[in-house]
Amino acid sequence: MITGYNTDVDYGGVTYHVQTEDKGLQTPMILTLLYVGGAILASKRTPYDDLVASGFDEAVLRNRFVRHHKLIFAAVHAGRIEDLKRMGEREPPVLPKDAASPPDPGPEPDPATVTQSTNAVIAIGADEEGFTVKLVEEPDLRGGRSIMLKLVVGRVSDQCLDPISGARLKVITLGTAFSPTSVTALTDDDGVVEVSISLPVFASGRAAILVKAEAGAETAELRRIILPS
Repeated sequence: MITGYNTDVDYGGVTYHVQTEDKGLQTPMILTLLYVGGAILASKRTPYDDLVASGFDEAVLRNRFVRHHKLIFAAVHAGRIEDLKRMGEREPPVLPKDAASPPDPGPEPDPATVTQSTNAVIAIGADEEGFTVKLVEEPDLRGGRSIMLKLVVGRVSDQCLDPISGARLKVITLGTAFSPTSVTALTDDDGVVEVSISLPVFASGRAAILVKAEAGAETAELRRIILPS
């Protein structure tokens, strides 16, 4: 079991306390709690069953542990308090240490990570690794609307997204009721790009947005459904 980390971080005149602990091999999970004045404001859990199953390596766990703590610290430092609250709402409640009994953790939600470059909480799958493209914010995709897609391109390692600058993106609008259109763009120094597109008006059939990202020989795709007008 790894010794817990405790860090205070000030933002907006408020002191937040970030506490990360290892629940141990019997309950293989890294748990980070965000406190304000002794009250739990948000929580983030990440299981490490894969490490136990593949042969426990404390050095690998410690690396994940440190990243886990720093991600929440970075989110607070960037002022993403509401994002952390919403992330915590998707997880089971956490009782104080002196509570009579621990809560049933229930099904584990998809882990999330933070990209400091975008100051946003980006969802990362538990087994996700390598080159990827992500939406920073999920837009309301409906025919006839003009929208701004904000995307980030990077490589996922140990549930952390490292942004890639200069990656090429192609955003293609596809549908059975209209001809396809496309827009290309490059990511900035933070691995982020914003693409403005107008969604065609349609009342029937199927439609989607396909995002293709390239950096060198690496490629990744992202697809989202467009709802009828």
